[in-house]
Amino acid sequence: LRPLFVVTGCTNHEIVVSVSEAVEEPGMPSYHAHVRPGLLDLAGRSAFSNDVVEVHCGVTGAPPSFVHVMITEDSGSLPEGQNSRISSTIRAGRTDEQKSEMQERLSALLAQRAGVDATTISATSSDIEASFTMEGGALLPEPGSVEEAAWKAAG
Repeated sequence: LRPLFVVTGCTNHEIVVSVSEAVEEPGMPSYHAHVRPGLLDLAGRSAFSNDVVEVHCGVTGAPPSFVHVMITEDSGSLPEGQNSRISSTIRAGRTDEQKSEMQERLSALLAQRAGVDATTISATSSDIEASFTMEGGALLPEPGSVEEAAWKAAG
């Protein structure tokens, strides 16, 4: 097994991270960065994990505690000349502009943290219907819905 760098919680804007050999399937939204071995040290991984939470929450308004981040060292599946691939799974209903903004910002932030050209990092996202996902025992509301506003107000 390859070690994973995982955001395991968030309290009072403090991100809790750990290194683990195995994790359950992450919740949603989830971000998985496959990076070349040695691209980021532990401090860089921690900083980039915080970047992911800040970008996702800043663009979508999602609670920070819902954002899941995994970073794995992986040279076998990255094509020649590519330093990283960031894959995300997010609630359907985000605009193309929101998705593009998150992908571009995360690619640029990872490139900056790793000291590499942003063109060597790719970022993609997949949408999943909110009604297919639960957090805290409740189905997630659709983005922008009246239910979402009530859900956010309830905390």
